[in-house]
Amino acid sequence: MKLNNIWGYGQLFGYSGIDGINRYYNDFIGTLTAKKIGVRFELKQWIKVHFPIKGKIKFHAITGDMIDAQTQDGSFFMTFADADTLVGYSPVLPDVSGEKKLKYQKSWNVDTWSTPFDSIALQYKKEGELYTFCLHHSQNFTEARSGANYYLQADVYALKQKRYAYFENLPKCKNSKYEQLYYKALSVNKVNVHSAEGKIPCAWTTPDRVPHRHMWLWDSVFHALAIVQYNEPLAKDAIRAVLSQQRADGFIAHMMNPLDCSDVTQPQVLAWGVWEIYQKTKDKAFLKESVSALDKYLTWDLKHRDKNGNGLLEWFTEPDYTECKCGESGLDNSPRFDFDTDMDAIDFSCFQAHDAEYLAKIYRELGDLEKAQTWQNAHDELKEKIRTQMYDEKTGAFYDKLFDGELTKVLTPMSFLPMFANVCSKEQAAKMVQTMTDKTELWTEVPLATISQKHPTFSTDMWRGGVWLNLNYFIIKGLHNYGYHDLANELRLKTLDCVNKWYQKTGALFEFYDPNNRIAPYCCDRKAPARKTPDWRKQVHSIIDYNWSACFTLLFIQNELY
Repeated sequence: MKLNNIWGYGQLFGYSGIDGINRYYNDFIGTLTAKKIGVRFELKQWIKVHFPIKGKIKFHAITGDMIDAQTQDGSFFMTFADADTLVGYSPVLPDVSGEKKLKYQKSWNVDTWSTPFDSIALQYKKEGELYTFCLHHSQNFTEARSGANYYLQADVYALKQKRYAYFENLPKCKNSKYEQLYYKALSVNKVNVHSAEGKIPCAWTTPDRVPHRHMWLWDSVFHALAIVQYNEPLAKDAIRAVLSQQRADGFIAHMMNPLDCSDVTQPQVLAWGVWEIYQKTKDKAFLKESVSALDKYLTWDLKHRDKNGNGLLEWFTEPDYTECKCGESGLDNSPRFDFDTDMDAIDFSCFQAHDAEYLAKIYRELGDLEKAQTWQNAHDELKEKIRTQMYDEKTGAFYDKLFDGELTKVLTPMSFLPMFANVCSKEQAAKMVQTMTDKTELWTEVPLATISQKHPTFSTDMWRGGVWLNLNYFIIKGLHNYGYHDLANELRLKTLDCVNKWYQKTGALFEFYDPNNRIAPYCCDRKAPARKTPDWRKQVHSIIDYNWSACFTLLFIQNELY
């Protein structure tokens, strides 16, 4: 078992909802500093804890909730005892600093550092050459001190054994080349789990506890696709948490948290996700508890996202918001939306057709043949509209369609989504593969760029060139659907090798990657030019330890694609 041992800026460090109760509000979540060994806790005003260890450091493990190392002066270990408490042993005591000057107090042999909003208290004792320490966080100064004193008695060695045992009990990696990357991805999954809180009645997953923090519709499905391979109850909860936030009229928000929800939706992948979990678990009760919400949601999309009544769906867009023209689509700043006008969306329509077919499968499995036929008919009708109205024979691709009937001809990976949704003909698929693999368009050093290299906006920026693992997953699935297995495997391996390259350099998994595979992901543009020194609080860069990237990395390594 090769756990991550690569130190790198920005890696997440926090207490997982898998191990106990953690929080969305005032989360004691940290990110690793560029300088070893340090963690910056991303509170309202950040507080940095740094251990000034001299000489070389050999790391045995760096996961989302433990750091295990050997230094020239002795062993170092640190982990979470609960959501607010770090315990461990070290040859040196930590320095503590803050975003702004901290208020320092020492009493009862406890050191306490405070901002106007938070306090961190340090209690320690020396045993031989090492200090056993406890750092406890609270919004209350007195509670921080008493917590540090209490948790100093924690059994650090038992916690260490438990942290390692978590990974030892997971399924083994199927490809030794990517073993360390595999366990890194599992660690990213773990740290991004929240416990039930507020309006969310069960465990839930987030794409990244820094900086996004929220629960998102399609992200949660992507997480579940990987998590079901090793933790079936958690995979169900990831979907269940999203469905629990459904409004009475069927609407499900793209972004949710324990208190409230957004007012736009996201791609329809929930029925597919529920079915995939069922295929793994054979838990028909899960189908029964989910099916009504899925039906209401797909019905809401049909009712509220078809302005021109032609059966093809349109995203809600923000024409005056250049950084996020279409958050509802999940492709925030894609040049597809630079037209600043309503248009039938190829991806929205494909996702609807795809989920309608999976809802039909669910109804069929539950014995409701009438409902199954209703949704199968909905799939078939939409399939025909997509095939005949959104395909351009000359360029061999599908596109968004303006309300006057003109195709936009903006080539993106979504132009090939009909293969994933099983709605294009074999003849169309054959031409699409030729277009897809054109090295002057989307087939970059790391395919697939999210806009053609010929487009004036092509860059490393998010959906204006950046490579995303979720889109590559859709395309790989689509290629398998139409028998292009070798090409699908080539794309899988190219994607994996890119992810592994930057993991080996940084210890991290990223939100998106440079299509030319030259620039470190956190140096790519992201809705603005990249800063010379990455710092998400000053300019959000390609997000580090991004959960769906970890999930698709796991699926690609294990080749769970059929």
